[in-house]
Amino acid sequence: MLITPQVLQDFGDILRLHHAFSREPFSKDKFEYALERVLVDSKVKAQLAPRGTRGYDIEITGERYSLKTEAAKAIKVESIHISKFMELGGGQWGADPNDLVGLREQFLTNLRGLDRILTLRALKKGDPTYKYELIEIPKELLVRAENGRLEMKTESSQIPKPGYCYVDEDGKMLFSLYFDGGGERKLQIKGLRKDLCVVHGVWEFPPLKDMP
Repeated sequence: MLITPQVLQDFGDILRLHHAFSREPFSKDKFEYALERVLVDSKVKAQLAPRGTRGYDIEITGERYSLKTEAAKAIKVESIHISKFMELGGGQWGADPNDLVGLREQFLTNLRGLDRILTLRALKKGDPTYKYELIEIPKELLVRAENGRLEMKTESSQIPKPGYCYVDEDGKMLFSLYFDGGGERKLQIKGLRKDLCVVHGVWEFPPLKDMP
């Protein structure tokens, strides 16, 4: 069990302490260090990846984890958006729709270097409460992109052209990959259904001035 009652309590205490001094959502680097700290304090073997490591962020009991955060103003409770799952710096990418095949393969190669994916979501930001949830995205769900439907937005003025990989089942969308052709050349995951994921923990608390 990854999140024991003690880990749940200790991580919640760190979130409360953070918001005693800041209104800003918990950042990715804070998430990484806090998770390592509470796991180690609970005698769980955990170690952050060496700085500059591509792919995974932390190793927990021999498994490689990717850690993500979500804190957009327009965050949706029942669907997950990862604005930067990975960079897409290499490979052919221009205006040819076939380029999306190689971009998707970069994503699948990245997944092969991971065992599990966690995202910390800031659902409420202090008005009137702070609320976070820790979600695990099943790796086997993301692997289904291998058979997803690719579409390049050829009408876009961007170069390279952005594109999508749509993953559905029985006509219902599970999630999509968005190949963002902007300056960062990154891969986003959009509209991923939360009901297909695992909720490991939920923390909700008022701002410090309102605490009993």
